Amino acid sequence: MSHDTTTDRRQRPPSGRFVVRIEPSLHASLRSRARSEGISLNRYCARELGLPGSQLPPPAAEAVGRAHSILGEALLGVVVFGSWARGEPSWESDLDILLIAGGRVPISRGLYRQWDDGPAIEWDGHAVEPHFVRLPGEGETPSGLWAQVAMDGLVLFERRLEVSRTLAAVRRRGAGVMKNTGLAGDCLRRARVRVAALDVLFDGESWVDVVRESQEIVELSLKGLLRSCGVDPPRIRDVSGILLAERDRLPAELMCEVDWLAETSRHLRRDRELAFYGAEDLTPSGFYSRADAMGARDSARRVVKVVGPCVR
Repeated sequence: MSHDTTTDRRQRPPSGRFVVRIEPSLHASLRSRARSEGISLNRYCARELGLPGSQLPPPAAEAVGRAHSILGEALLGVVVFGSWARGEPSWESDLDILLIAGGRVPISRGLYRQWDDGPAIEWDGHAVEPHFVRLPGEGETPSGLWAQVAMDGLVLFERRLEVSRTLAAVRRRGAGVMKNTGLAGDCLRRARVRVAALDVLFDGESWVDVVRESQEIVELSLKGLLRSCGVDPPRIRDVSGILLAERDRLPAELMCEVDWLAETSRHLRRDRELAFYGAEDLTPSGFYSRADAMGARDSARRVVKVVGPCVR
């Protein structure tokens, strides 16, 4: 690379190389950045001139490109994880990607808004769902999310091998047994707050909304339970199948309740769909009765009561 200003076409560089004419101040800045990363100036510029992920399949390249447009130089890596990465996606699951930010970029709703401002990205028929995060800090215990990514994540793009080294360190610490206790507790806290809202909806005789809210309370509670047990639940409404499949990982005091919890999850998921969307021959408000609302509310209360002590 050179900041030579010559324009003589006869002075061609050797085959396979090129000369880029830039201002001396920019040349010095680029050289300084390359030196800080411990690589040559040519290598640094070759990397930065190519859009990250440009050699990936189109959907992956589009996802990495959008991440780069949002985070720029702060983008440390992009990793696919979850059921798609494991080769176990269901028809209704999203394709989850981890977008890892460095520097001082705050993880905020604004990043998600920027992502949503672009057209929807689909990969193999699944909507690409972003998750903006930072690398775990030095001495910090990795969360359950990082545990899952360390086990089945597929790195699409990274700078300076920071992401791969982090994932290797998480695996060495025993990624499979880590829990995201913060997220588990948050799910249960939100479920408990919503239980109080059920009475307001019930007193207003909005039976359909009692049913819908009850389903969301059950979903939050059961996902909090699974996360507390080191199981990352899929992004679906009904986790009954996961509960039954992971029965052995649940607390012993819940063994006699697992079948009921799974049946409640299945039942309320079906009711929620009717409550939210209706059907050609019914309107949601006219379909549910006071008795339906009472049953859903009682189920939601019981799930929170049963699950709550087990989410630690």
